Amino acid sequence: MLYLLTGLANATCPSELGIPGVLTCSSEITDTIVATDLSYLGGECDASECYTCGEPYANEAQIAPEAVYSFTCQQEGDVRLLIKDLPCDLDIYVLDETCDPYTGCLFGSTSPYDANDEVIFTCSPGLTYYIVVEAYGTEHLDLASGPCTDDGTSTGNVFDPEYTLAFDVSASTGCAEDCDDGEDNDLDGDIDCDDSDCLTEALCCDLDEDGYWMEDCAGSDCDDSDPDVYPGAPETADGIDQDCDDTIDEGTDAYDDDGDGFSEDEGDCDDTDPNIFPGAEDIADNGIDEDCDGEDETAPILEDTGDTDARVPGDPSGDAKQGPCGCATPAPMALGWLGLLGLLALRRR
Repeated sequence: MLYLLTGLANATCPSELGIPGVLTCSSEITDTIVATDLSYLGGECDASECYTCGEPYANEAQIAPEAVYSFTCQQEGDVRLLIKDLPCDLDIYVLDETCDPYTGCLFGSTSPYDANDEVIFTCSPGLTYYIVVEAYGTEHLDLASGPCTDDGTSTGNVFDPEYTLAFDVSASTGCAEDCDDGEDNDLDGDIDCDDSDCLTEALCCDLDEDGYWMEDCAGSDCDDSDPDVYPGAPETADGIDQDCDDTIDEGTDAYDDDGDGFSEDEGDCDDTDPNIFPGAEDIADNGIDEDCDGEDETAPILEDTGDTDARVPGDPSGDAKQGPCGCATPAPMALGWLGLLGLLALRRR
């Protein structure tokens, strides 16, 4: 059995009930009471231990196990407590801040077994109330309108009954601020995460349960409605800033990671190098495809073709020719001048 109590105002409440917890305006708790547990609050009426608001059985010993929750009223209003989906006879009581079922029992519902039961009461600001769900049908098998047994009779095998406790969610109940319902529950003019009460409220500060608080709660989650968006989340190519760094789609094929003007989707074959992109100058024979055309540029190779009319590099006149061996041969005019010079030399002799 789970006991949820906070702010115990009187030593009358047993220490066994001291597990922290509190009801809020949107509480809907599904719980189970262990049939073999002891009753921490009930007992014999002649010992001033029974629930005296439990009409019509005010003078009957009530020794069944119970679950107890607490609620602190912030503003006067009607509180509706509903227990539903009951498998057998469970009763609900409201105790004052003394947590005493005999002298502090304020309201109770002990109507015959039905799938749903409720109590409505008006709370006073500043007071703490204790809500008791008693598994009456686990102990009082001969008297319960619905024994908690496998066959519904007083002779059947007792089981652990499960129930759902729903708390009124309206703003009139004087509840603390419920941080994700769009209502000003505590009527202080601030709604949900605009209310400072919500700065430590886990439900407010991590609505999508991705481990990061929303920015309104001094967190770093830039979209607390999407569990895939949080600081450090992997980016996907969808136009959303998943990792909350104010850059969209980085590291994906849709983003130009190296800043050269092209992404992978736009043909960049290496988006980590700004010198590689479609249309870049491809440097020949360096083993790199700079222009992303699928191959590296190769330099032209000069071949010996045997053409003696090939011009010699460095000869602007074009008169010198290249022979089969690759060496230059004199131009015809040059040969004529050489012959004339030879004749003049012979004549002088």
